[in-house]
Amino acid sequence: MAEPTAALPKISVVVPVYNGEATIRTCIEAILGLDYPHELLQTFIVDNRSTDGTRKLLEGYPVTVLEESKTQSSYAARNLGIRHSTGDIVAFTDADCVPERSWLRAIVNAIAPADVGGIAGAIEAFRADSPVERYQASRAIRADRAYHHKVLPFAQTANAAYKREVFERIGLFDPTLIYGGDLDFSWRMQSGAGLRLVYEALAFVWHRHRTTYRGLFGLYEKNAIANCLLSQRYHHYENYPQLRTFLYLSRELLRSGLRSAFPRRDEGNSALDAVRYAGEAWGWLRWQVGAVTLPPRGAAVPRLAE
Repeated sequence: MAEPTAALPKISVVVPVYNGEATIRTCIEAILGLDYPHELLQTFIVDNRSTDGTRKLLEGYPVTVLEESKTQSSYAARNLGIRHSTGDIVAFTDADCVPERSWLRAIVNAIAPADVGGIAGAIEAFRADSPVERYQASRAIRADRAYHHKVLPFAQTANAAYKREVFERIGLFDPTLIYGGDLDFSWRMQSGAGLRLVYEALAFVWHRHRTTYRGLFGLYEKNAIANCLLSQRYHHYENYPQLRTFLYLSRELLRSGLRSAFPRRDEGNSALDAVRYAGEAWGWLRWQVGAVTLPPRGAAVPRLAE
């Protein structure tokens, strides 16, 4: 027997997109096909200065398209979607993700307790045909690993949801954290609002992992920049910008490169490990020389009512 509509909360889904022409179609179609009453579902696609055919493609779908043109930051784009939303719950996924049909119902069940403010959902590989995709599936993009962070759990915004009251109490995402803003928000909710973040494996999305060495390099470059940004706010990351981090990354890059050069001793992932450490070292260097462009920082985190 179907659950009465009156018993379900209204949900707003927010998807930021930047040059997502190749993937946004399957994301939107999956959202439109979700097992959730359409009258209780809002879908906001927030374009963040795309230069490809994304905007033209979006015209054919019954979703609300917004444009965040002022600030190049996926978190600024998410904030715009939050401000336009009216849902009791705001759920987030990315343009390269495909939510499973029962995604929102699983979110509703997990987030229901009064002391729960948000949920982190599972992120599975859309496909894992190449070594690069399999590497990310096992080591890089793991929502369960993020949830078990040694300091506090956090939810990756490829699959996360928060009650509206959370934004009313602690504000929105910090758009100046171009990477790592999902961790910052999860931690602010837990420490500032005293609400729990829970992990729900049944609320899962399929993620299109990067398929090339260049893409893997870029992923770890972003991770390094995120760690540097977070070092300015959290004790756990404060030592990351120090020289010893770069020395460690350089050593591991050399070791991985040498292992990949000798197939008999190679464990199978050494070449990918080398790409990982090279990307992270490059991100660390870019931060040190001031080559990372950041949005101007305001006096405080933006508020919902602004």
